[in-house]
Amino acid sequence: MKIPAMGTKRTAVYLLAVLMTACGTAFTPITTQNQRIAMADATTEVKKALDGQVEAWNKGDLEQAMSFYWESPDMLWISRNGTEKGWQEVLDMFRNDFTDRSKMGDYTYEPLHIEQVGPEAVYYVYRWKIDLQGKKLMGGVSSQLWKRMNGRWVITSEHAS
Repeated sequence: MKIPAMGTKRTAVYLLAVLMTACGTAFTPITTQNQRIAMADATTEVKKALDGQVEAWNKGDLEQAMSFYWESPDMLWISRNGTEKGWQEVLDMFRNDFTDRSKMGDYTYEPLHIEQVGPEAVYYVYRWKIDLQGKKLMGGVSSQLWKRMNGRWVITSEHAS
């Protein structure tokens, strides 16, 4: 490749083009095969975790279903009724709403979107419903933020509408 003679406009344009190309390459994220595999693994693990939570719900095991949430006063629950902050507060809300575990119904869902948004964070959106004795008890769309904490995936925030 021939470099234009120094001191010309052509040289300045050439150097500017090289610099811009170098900067553009330096700041372009490169996704490696291993990163793509890790991302696929993260979304697969979160899907399995949600399946585990639904299975616990359908067995009437509210405490096991709640074990998939981040057990922290900073866990956030958002619904039509407003917000609730704190794992214990959300558990108490569910216990109040489902004093009779046989009224928890059958929980099903349909995935709408899943995306890894960070090295240890996955955003999951799905349509859900709970049927009780063949009739829809409740349902809507949920968006959850899952984070890997202490080696396991937990829901740190959920918006259910």
